Amino acid sequence: MDKKVILQRLGVILAYPLAYAYVRLMLPSGNEFLIDGNMLTWSVAYPIIALLFIAVNEIVRRGRRGINANPSRETFFWYAMTFLSGLTATIGPNEALSVFAMHLCAVYSVLISNEILLGGKTSGFIPADLIHGFYVKSFAGFPNFVVDWKCFKRPDPVEGEVRAPRKNPVGLIIFIPVMLVLLIIAVSLMASIDEDIGMIFSNLFSNLENYLNELKIYEIIPRVIFAIPVCFYLYGLMSRSAKSDGEREKRVGAKLGKFIGKGKTVSATIVYIAAGVFVALYALFFIKRLAYMLGGFVGDVPEGMLVSHYAREGFFELVGIMAVNMCVYLAIIMFGKSDQNGKFAVPAKILVTLLMSESIIFAVIAMSKLGLYYSIYGYTPKRILAMWGTLALGFAAGLTIATVHRGKPRFRAGVIFTSISYIAICLLSGVLVSVGA
Repeated sequence: MDKKVILQRLGVILAYPLAYAYVRLMLPSGNEFLIDGNMLTWSVAYPIIALLFIAVNEIVRRGRRGINANPSRETFFWYAMTFLSGLTATIGPNEALSVFAMHLCAVYSVLISNEILLGGKTSGFIPADLIHGFYVKSFAGFPNFVVDWKCFKRPDPVEGEVRAPRKNPVGLIIFIPVMLVLLIIAVSLMASIDEDIGMIFSNLFSNLENYLNELKIYEIIPRVIFAIPVCFYLYGLMSRSAKSDGEREKRVGAKLGKFIGKGKTVSATIVYIAAGVFVALYALFFIKRLAYMLGGFVGDVPEGMLVSHYAREGFFELVGIMAVNMCVYLAIIMFGKSDQNGKFAVPAKILVTLLMSESIIFAVIAMSKLGLYYSIYGYTPKRILAMWGTLALGFAAGLTIATVHRGKPRFRAGVIFTSISYIAICLLSGVLVSVGA
């Protein structure tokens, strides 16, 4: 039998077990799996689900694209991010955030493994790519789980080949229940004659009843039912993505690019004024609050103020300002006029550079406050997560400066840094917890 057909069949068969395992994990009755009485904790369960998802996606993908369709380096990277996000769900500073990241990486890995990204690679279209995966591919692929069962159909006979008549399964379906009924009748008759036989079967059925009660059938049945649409969703995502040649995605990406280009109608003068207002505003802020902001570097806290209050005051506001500055930059590149090559004039480059430089200064000040707080009160998950957010925004500001001056987008580098740094922060969090920091 053709290996592609074997993989196609295996992908269809494994779709429901994957869906049930996912439902069992996401809708648990307790805080652990019980397998033969042994606890399988969530720290192991999340990465196991991630590995199962990756394995089934590879089976479905190769079943459609060929046994030799090896994953690219980018695919391996996002597979690793999916697995590590699941691994850090428990040891990281925020379980919900890690699980959310695992979902994002999983869907993105399916798209990139089949080379159907709207921009052809990781780009500024990543939000549209994720929407395309989570909704368009998945729901449009719902019928695929039914349609793809045709892979179990026997191939048409070769000319001259005599095929054996197909066996009718109806006889077997009727035969097995009849035999079971007759067996129960025979056992009942023997039990009425011999008390020992009756005791054996009484204990057997009693143990079976206890076993079924321990299984909590009332919890399993809803999972079995809910896993059906999840199965259609997951398999639809994988199958429809594997069947796509990427041409439709390229056309959609080109249309999105043209649509965004049509919005670039704001004159350079207005862009200069808008960016200049933010730059000047932050410069005045630095002048007025310079001494207060630099206190975190030397541990100099204003008189009468607690260290904890000083460290917390303004931290999240500074991070918020950095996020606002990134939105300002995005608004400029989306609506501001540029030349035919998509580049901005020198004044715009200068203003964006100043704006992002101020963001980097805000990041450094925020980190000084966080460092001061940490040196006195120690580690908490929220503090280390705040550190990651600050670093990510500061790095994004640096990449923006490089993009403005070199003209080559650095969005891909930003996404990679954000993903790797989050995993690193989660692992650091796990180490700090284990050593009792």
